[in-house]
Amino acid sequence: MEQENVQDVVTTNVETTENTETQTVEEKVEKAFATQEEFNEALKKEVARKTRNVPSKEELKAFNEWKESKKTETEKSLEKDKRIETLEKQLAYAENKSVVANAGVDAKFQKFVLSEVSEMDGEFEDNLKDYLKDNPQFLVQSKEIEAPKTNGVATKKIGNDAEDGVTAILKAKHPDLF
Repeated sequence: MEQENVQDVVTTNVETTENTETQTVEEKVEKAFATQEEFNEALKKEVARKTRNVPSKEELKAFNEWKESKKTETEKSLEKDKRIETLEKQLAYAENKSVVANAGVDAKFQKFVLSEVSEMDGEFEDNLKDYLKDNPQFLVQSKEIEAPKTNGVATKKIGNDAEDGVTAILKAKHPDLF
């Protein structure tokens, strides 16, 4: 008998919890705005609620100026040194990139070669020369002048002083026009 009462109470509590959850979900879904003005007003209230603890632009600017003024000369000097170091690294990278490009490295391998040589200890240009001696496959392959390929059709060569194309043919057929 007591077990039945306990089970009834438990099922009643579960049903009540489920009912309140579905009611709150339904209330949220049903909350629609009849007019654009109602929506705008609700939006303004929500924005105001979210931003009430956020400082204004002027306050942030004043705070940053105050924070900057509190820095010691040592901190300012460290920041400048860090900025200079960063700029020097960027300059060295650009110079090394230029050296690799001028060394005859194929464009599709330049970043790879730059990365590989940059990791080596010592002078960059010396390391690059040694690396390219060991790995000539990264250099631009010079295309040797090949004998002209024939397709079986006979062609007539016009002298070096003659013009090419249509003008040369016209001069050959009608020399009195030119």
